[in-house]
Amino acid sequence: MKNNIYFNAFLVLAAISLFINVGSYGVIESSDARYSEIGREMFLSGDYIHPNLLDVHHYHKPPLTYQITAFGYKLFGINSFGARFFLQIAVLLQIILVYRLTYLLFNNTQTSLWAAIIYFSFPLVLISSRNLTTDAFLATFALLSIYSWVNYRKFGSIPWLYLFTISLGLGFLTKGPVIFIVPIIFILLYNQTEKAKGNFSVHHIAAWLLFLTIAASWFVYLGLQNADFIDYFLGKQTADRFSKNAFGRTEPFWYFLAFAPMVGLPWFLALLYLLKDQKKLFRVKTLPFAILMAIIIPLIFFSISSSKRILYILPLYSLIAILTARLFTIITQEVTKQKVKIINNIIVSFSVLILFIFIISLFIDVDLTIPKYLGILSVVLLFIILWIYRSKILELKSKPIIISFLISIFLLISSAIIFSNNELKVNGTKPITDFIFKENLNDRPILVYNTRKSAIAFGLNKSIISLNDGDKSLARETQFEENLEWKKYLIDMTVPSEVQQLKDVLKQPSVLLLYKYPLSVNTNWLLNHYQHKKVMEKWTIYY
Repeated sequence: MKNNIYFNAFLVLAAISLFINVGSYGVIESSDARYSEIGREMFLSGDYIHPNLLDVHHYHKPPLTYQITAFGYKLFGINSFGARFFLQIAVLLQIILVYRLTYLLFNNTQTSLWAAIIYFSFPLVLISSRNLTTDAFLATFALLSIYSWVNYRKFGSIPWLYLFTISLGLGFLTKGPVIFIVPIIFILLYNQTEKAKGNFSVHHIAAWLLFLTIAASWFVYLGLQNADFIDYFLGKQTADRFSKNAFGRTEPFWYFLAFAPMVGLPWFLALLYLLKDQKKLFRVKTLPFAILMAIIIPLIFFSISSSKRILYILPLYSLIAILTARLFTIITQEVTKQKVKIINNIIVSFSVLILFIFIISLFIDVDLTIPKYLGILSVVLLFIILWIYRSKILELKSKPIIISFLISIFLLISSAIIFSNNELKVNGTKPITDFIFKENLNDRPILVYNTRKSAIAFGLNKSIISLNDGDKSLARETQFEENLEWKKYLIDMTVPSEVQQLKDVLKQPSVLLLYKYPLSVNTNWLLNHYQHKKVMEKWTIYY
């Protein structure tokens, strides 16, 4: 019961730190802004089936993430808090599921508490709470499916079987077939350690039919409208993502092998030590072996895949947290205190390094604007951590857990403060849209030259006109457009008839936005239509 109280207190503090300033800065290019903008267009249009990005149909992902985001706007309005609200809910649900799953696997509340705190302390988890993509929601459904299956396997309760397939179905509507990778590999290995409590029955057929109904609903609906959707989803959006650089996201094979430890610091280093120290536990058909293989095998799969982004491996970190907590529990019960101190030293060293980075900002000029009070707070937190490290009041085994939790809260809050003070330097555009509002220019046509900037449309809460002068990001997929309405918002500067359309737009006052690069020689005539110029970092505003 004491550990349950600790968990509830931890969950409240985690929720406060997640929500406290999540809307203090605007959406960030590219993924955060892209998903926010698609959700905005969905919310305003009332069309929850056909996603649009900058007024062009965008079928790269199933619609569930956009629908969830649109619901956030219904609750809180069209703003960055509304866009990211359900990301925080997803992370909190993941924390609860990690706690419950760990208890289900190991029947130890202390291990469960530690697993939840370790999970929250991973930098990748914190990143997922601040960057709107499908990945946080996918990780939630993957974790829920694993939790449901373990319950079903242990107790044979049929409702858990249905929740298992419902979770997979919702995951499929979030990101397609990738939902299967972590849960199915874990389940195949876990089933070797836990005997089934029930026989095959009609419920298995019904549960999988329910999965098919949920998972295929959107795809079948669109396929019935246009048979070309099937080839599009199976080909470009599934096979090509794995085997080709279809979306410019290819990275070398070692990408995840190199960066997975970095976004799992400091506990990833502790896990490597624990694995080496307790390798005798990892016998075939044991639970630790099943968890470890359910981490390694998907990591290899993602490494083989051509398309790579660091958040793709987020579902692995719940299992990493559970395994780390379990091994750490054992080491505190069966081995000498000296080995516990090694773990403590790893966590403290990482924490001190993070704090020193902020403290140094008090004395040297850096490219980012970092408020002085963050450096002062870092000094205070440094003394607190050193006190915890040397304290004889606290249990040795609890010290690294407490310290990593404190650092996680500090990183969440301080990162939002830094982002809000450096929006243009971190690919935000709120200062640009704020200037447009301040000068009462928002009712004019907004032209963005040769770059796709979803954050501008989101920040202004209106459609913008993208001028395509050869940028790859503006080579949109228009094969599913049913009319030519989209041409009002995407003008090809190499097509004379579309240039004439642009000239018609320029007959009224407008705003032209340039990012990084000036106009090309052939389009320099655009400047004749503007009297004023404002430069803001990499942006130039003509009006």
